Order: sequence, then structure tokens, then C-alpha cells
Amino acid sequence: MCECYELKASSRELVRHFKQLDLGQREVFRRAEMHPTDPVLMVTRNSAGYLASRARWGLVGSFLDLEPLNPPINLHSEGLEAKPFYGKLLKRNRCLIPATAFFEWQAGSGGKRKVRISDSRQKTLMLAGIYDQHRRAGTTCAILTMAANDSVAPIHPRMPVILTQEEGAFWLAEHDEFPSDAYAEMLQPASRGALLTEVLAEPEISPQLAFAFA
Repeated sequence: MCECYELKASSRELVRHFKQLDLGQREVFRRAEMHPTDPVLMVTRNSAGYLASRARWGLVGSFLDLEPLNPPINLHSEGLEAKPFYGKLLKRNRCLIPATAFFEWQAGSGGKRKVRISDSRQKTLMLAGIYDQHRRAGTTCAILTMAANDSVAPIHPRMPVILTQEEGAFWLAEHDEFPSDAYAEMLQPASRGALLTEVLAEPEISPQLAFAFA
């Protein structure tokens, strides 16, 4: 799920969400659609505050000599802590990936329909993720997913882990021990807020094309 998302937030909106956000060269990857392997905006935290930087969507583990053909763009959050490699990243390399919407494809009698899913108050979504550094691929990341809440379940059984502003600050903070209980609480679908779903109109086929391929 979540193989495509949108980021149309301005630098001002992001700075308003994160106090002391360092946008570097103030380059925000504003695109109607982000796809796997695209450069995306990733937010982390250091001793000076929040840092916005570039990462490639598709996690490439630092231990790999060669890049996989299809690096994971999404990871199930459930049970991630117990996995040796991903568990280490979960404990030390957490990030947030801003998005103004994400897309899913809903099966119907007339075929699949593309659905845009966004915050009902039009706020920027903060998707929980993890990242790693690879000597060839550079910084790469993946989005964590969870069971869908009531808004998304009719469309797809999974959804990104979307964090509130307070949860996002907690997510990026350093902890002496990984807060397993708080992490498990974030993954409860019932605790996630309502989302707005919009079916996007499919492009109409021109009469010429319809005749050509009939």
C-alpha cells in the first residue's frame, strides 16, 4: 500500500509545524505525486532541533554490498521491533515523511479507482518512517504501515502510520530505551483520526483512441 503520495506543503507550513526546523537550502520537494525511488523530504532531529533533508524512497540497508532491485518502500510496523536489522533502525533511525495526501486504488465493478486520502482539516500528514545510510545509495527511507482505520478500511486494509504533532515530536526524540508501549499504542487504528477520501475521476478516452483500439 501507499505506493504514491503527494506533498504540496510550503516551507512556511513545515516550519510552522516544526519549531526550529532547518530546511537547509530551503528545497522542498513539492510534487503532485511521489513514487518509489524518487527523492523525498525527510525530517529528523538532532541536538540543534529538527532537520529537513533529502532521502530516496526505498530502504537500502547499510550492510548490503549491492542495491536490491526493489527496495522496500513500506514496512509493516507490527513486529518490526523484533527483527534484527529493522529493529535497530526503529530504535535509532526514526524519521517523519511529510505528505499532504496519499493514494490507494480501490477495486470496483468498473475496475480500479484511484482514491486520494488526506487530513479532513487539510493539515499536512506526518508519516512515520525509518531510514539508513548506504555507501552507494546514500540516505534511503521507508514508510511504516499499520492496519487501516475506519476511514481507509473500505478502500485498503493497510495505511501509513500517521502521527499527531505531539506523537511526531515523541517519535523523533531520543530515548534511553525504546518506548515499546507507546509505540504499540500508536498502532491502534481506533486512535487514528478521521481522514478525507476522494475518488479521483478517471481520464476519459477520446473517441479517436476508442476507435483505434476497438
